[in-house]
Amino acid sequence: MSVNWQDPSFLLSLIAIIGTIFTYFKHDRKIKAQEKLINDYQLGKIEEEKIQKRQAVVRASLIAGNKGHRILRIYNKGKATARNVRLIIKDEPDYLYATNPFPFPMLNEGEYVNLNIELHKGLPDDISFEILWDDEYKENNSHTQNVYLN
Repeated sequence: MSVNWQDPSFLLSLIAIIGTIFTYFKHDRKIKAQEKLINDYQLGKIEEEKIQKRQAVVRASLIAGNKGHRILRIYNKGKATARNVRLIIKDEPDYLYATNPFPFPMLNEGEYVNLNIELHKGLPDDISFEILWDDEYKENNSHTQNVYLN
């Protein structure tokens, strides 16, 4: 059997086969590139979740108490235990609170400690403070925050 290179059906079949092979490899390359992106993204998410499991996230909120009283609640919303929790109130007046439980040895996930604040005339409208803590991921984590007393 001889190949007739002049036969249009043979040439069209040959072009179709070459085109199919080219399209297959091009498509395969795109699929592999997309799979690599997806795998890298998933690996990044897994690594991020591992880090989050080792991190404590300590924040504060102000709760209205009885007249003339506020409660500054320091809480851990992270997944790890916060150790050696410290609260540094900037320009801290001596009469701001009755008792200061800080440094606090440990706050587990979802736990909190309350700081009672007595409101007085001449007290600023807001207080600024820094919360410091240690966790499995890092020592001396910090978060600076402002709360309004009124």
